[in-house]
Amino acid sequence: MTSLPVSLHPLLRQLGRQASPRVLQTGFPRLNAALHEGGWPLGALTELLPRVPGQAELRLLAPALRAALTRPGFLILVDPPGVPHAPAWGAAGLALDRVMVVRPGTPRDWLWTVDQAARAGQPVVLAWPGRVGLDSKNLRRLQLAAEEGGGLLVLSRRPSRAQEPSPAALRLRLGGGHHALQIDILKQRGHWGGQSLTLALPYPDTPPPPPADWFHRAPVAPAPGVVPLRPSSLATAR
Repeated sequence: MTSLPVSLHPLLRQLGRQASPRVLQTGFPRLNAALHEGGWPLGALTELLPRVPGQAELRLLAPALRAALTRPGFLILVDPPGVPHAPAWGAAGLALDRVMVVRPGTPRDWLWTVDQAARAGQPVVLAWPGRVGLDSKNLRRLQLAAEEGGGLLVLSRRPSRAQEPSPAALRLRLGGGHHALQIDILKQRGHWGGQSLTLALPYPDTPPPPPADWFHRAPVAPAPGVVPLRPSSLATAR
């Protein structure tokens, strides 16, 4: 039996035509090296599972958020765990006039808001499900929305969700304190998970001390420059 030459094998030819994945550099060379695709995947769903929501994930994402906001559009925060604290965001180099905060009233509205914001092609959509239950169908819907919009879609979920299946391209569990961040790569597209690393903080290019309080936890008036976003305006918020 004669085998086909490797160069003629149709499966190998198909794989060879696939485009390189689109990524956004993390701002951390060690993390870029640990990620198979070399950065945060664009046009795909990413899940971060921090021990305490609202700080670790933003300290990790801040360099990438600055880079993403060189594009037109907004950083959309869906149901964050507080009101953005202007000095902390300013210290991270993130202008609040590029931030939109959305507070959906129901779980159904939450899912619709994240879906539509991702499909609208915003540079970054960062969402906290909180008490919103997300099953595999919901997560698949958000993955497809990210593919259509092509931006960075990140969910900040509870660590207890780590054992649940997810279509996300990347899943990271976050731990540690103010000066270092422990990262466990639970899943990454195109490669096995299971890797762990520790990143020293503050992140690159940010003057010390790093912002520790990203959000006002008490219910206070929105900080200047934070624009509440109604679902009806998502389609035009480009």
